[in-house]
Order: sequence, then structure tokens, then C-alpha cells
Amino acid sequence: MISATVDIGGGVQLYYEECGRGPVLLFVHGMWASCRFFRPQMEGLKSRYRVIALDLRGHGRSSMTLADQTVPTYARDLRAFVERLGLQEFVGIGWSMGAFVWWDYTLQFGPCGLRGFVNIEQPPSDLRSAQLPGGLLTLELLRDWHARLLTDRNAFMREVIPMMFARAPAESDLLWMHDEMTRAPAVIAAAELIDQSLREYYAVLSDYPVPTLACSGAQSAQPRDGMRMVAERARKGRLQIFPNCGHCLFLEDALAFNRSVDEFASDLVASTSGG
Repeated sequence: MISATVDIGGGVQLYYEECGRGPVLLFVHGMWASCRFFRPQMEGLKSRYRVIALDLRGHGRSSMTLADQTVPTYARDLRAFVERLGLQEFVGIGWSMGAFVWWDYTLQFGPCGLRGFVNIEQPPSDLRSAQLPGGLLTLELLRDWHARLLTDRNAFMREVIPMMFARAPAESDLLWMHDEMTRAPAVIAAAELIDQSLREYYAVLSDYPVPTLACSGAQSAQPRDGMRMVAERARKGRLQIFPNCGHCLFLEDALAFNRSVDEFASDLVASTSGG
């Protein structure tokens, strides 16, 4: 596996890992997370694909800038990353906030190399509303999370991580995930939370032009209606539900998830080649 950093300008360095050869799968992690979360995908898909996963700014081992911790900035960073690596075509995979980043990428640049999109557990918004009555967050809960991030982040993260799983993760997994999710200063993590939580992408989803695989954990707190909306509003979209899984379905059932990504990406290649 290759690990490296790329300078995208403005003093920002993005860390990434890659392995394998073939069609490109480009993974974008969720809020507070890192490319480390996708190691099972890198190992499981490298025999058929060039698998790349990056750390967004303010996350993991990338630059910790106090300014510009917003989803639109992450999308511009992603475009700069794609250009620096000379990637022409790829399947974009976004977990949680990573899906927001891919939607904002499309909003700003059009598909621009994005041949297919795998959405892991991200409805068009996290806020509860008339459009999404089962939304994950209320303003009251958002205020509470924001305050706890700034005052007792370690304890808060120890509560949040198990919430992402249908079954309690092993203590060794809790430790590495806690380490990855607390690498940024608390003030950056709090800024990320507010920006992501107040965004919504209902308009982008209207006749979304990129073929989409929406992946939902059967036991996730994310509303199924939101994931169904993601699949139904894309021109070519489908919903896949992963039994006995939560928000981290790609870790809880890596074999099934990797198989689904492989089938989705293979179909895209076949349709392009006329096979």
C-alpha cells in the first residue's frame, strides 16, 4: 500500500492511501473520521481496482486549517486532489458526510469524471424536518453535541462510536477509531459538526445524473426514508439494505459491501464498453 501527501495549494496537504491497479475507486470518509476506516475495502478490492482513500482537510493526517472547514471547501479540495493525481474517471464512494462532499462536487463541477456514486448511509440532510421527519438531528441535540465536543470530547466520542454499529465493536477497534476521530483540535471538530449538520442537498438530488448505489444499514439510526429518497431521485439509482448492520456497514459486513461495490463498478465498466 502506498501512503503519501499531495499539495493542493494554499498551504494545504492532503494525506491519502492507495493500492491495486484497474478502474479507480475513490473513497471519502465521514465527519471526524479518516481513510483508515476504509482499510477493509482497500484490502478486499485491490485485486481488481485502484483503490484510493484520502483524508479531508481537518481530518486524519491532512492539514489542520482553522479556516474553511466547510463541505463546499472539501469538495473543491477533492477536485484539486483528483487533478493532482491525474484521475480521469472514477467511482466515488462517500460515507456519511463524504456523500455530502460528492454531492457538492457535482454541484460545483458537474460529474467531471464521476462515473458512479456509492452513498453509504447519508440522506440529503441530517436535520429533522417536514421533508425528512425521521432525520437524525434536532437543533437541541446539535447544540448538545457541539457543547460536549468543546468541553468533554473524549467521553463524547466514547459514546458516539458504539452508536455507529449494530453490535458493540471490540475494545481494540474502539481505541483506533477514537484515535482517528480525535486527531483534529476540538475547535475544528466543532466547526465541522455545525457546517455539515446545517446543510441539505434535496435540490441536488432532483434527477441526479450519476448512477447511484445507496447503502443502508438495517439497524442504523439514519432514516430509511432518506436513503430511499437518494435512490429514487437519481436517474439510475437503487437501494441496498445490509442486514444486522448500522452506520458503519462497510466495517460490520465488509465482504458483502465490497461485493456490492464490485458488482456496481463492474456494471458501469460493462455499460461503457458496450458489454
